[in-house]
Amino acid sequence: MTRKQIAAILASAFLVALISLALVACKGGDKDSTPTDFPRTTCKPAQPVVPSTPSDVPAGLQEYQSPGRGYRIRFPSDWKVQPNAIAVQNIAGDAFFTTAPSGKVKPNLAVSCETIPIGSTSGDFIDAKRQVILRVLGDLPDIEKTLTVDGYEAASIRYQFQQQTTPEPIKIEKVEVFFANDMGGWTIGLTAPQGTIDTYRSIFDAFVESFRGS
Repeated sequence: MTRKQIAAILASAFLVALISLALVACKGGDKDSTPTDFPRTTCKPAQPVVPSTPSDVPAGLQEYQSPGRGYRIRFPSDWKVQPNAIAVQNIAGDAFFTTAPSGKVKPNLAVSCETIPIGSTSGDFIDAKRQVILRVLGDLPDIEKTLTVDGYEAASIRYQFQQQTTPEPIKIEKVEVFFANDMGGWTIGLTAPQGTIDTYRSIFDAFVESFRGS
């Protein structure tokens, strides 16, 4: 499976993820590529996950555990989790929204997993996601930095776009971290109005650092 083919398959999932977060609506994907053409990951742990109550969560944070996707992550206690905010096609995930007053775009964190071809590496997934963004928005985003998430190779990108609304477009900025493991391809993201994303960057970095899989 080539990176171009992987990118084609991920395109529709990427687009639906944006739409489900009310950010942008576009078209993408190849007609001759479907999610069932080859063996794929499941984005589900082998055994059911029973959420526990951790006792070591630092003050000001709370821990969310996903029974369906088998990951856990820590986020500010004054933010609100919306489980299964993304649940379409081959992508599923959860969103975490600030409860502070905001405008038309409410700053949010998100974790999603999408099924990918079995054997795909983090490098494959990262390259494919960048190609999807190129196809959707017309610009290939640079890799902002490489990092390790839960022991897996990962990369972050930062980009911006506009949602066409009236009376004027909404300018939005995103930072996303991509990596892959045996369960699937993971995206951990931060979305905020353009010009405000740095306000939430330290929260996002800690959010990514706290990710643990099953």
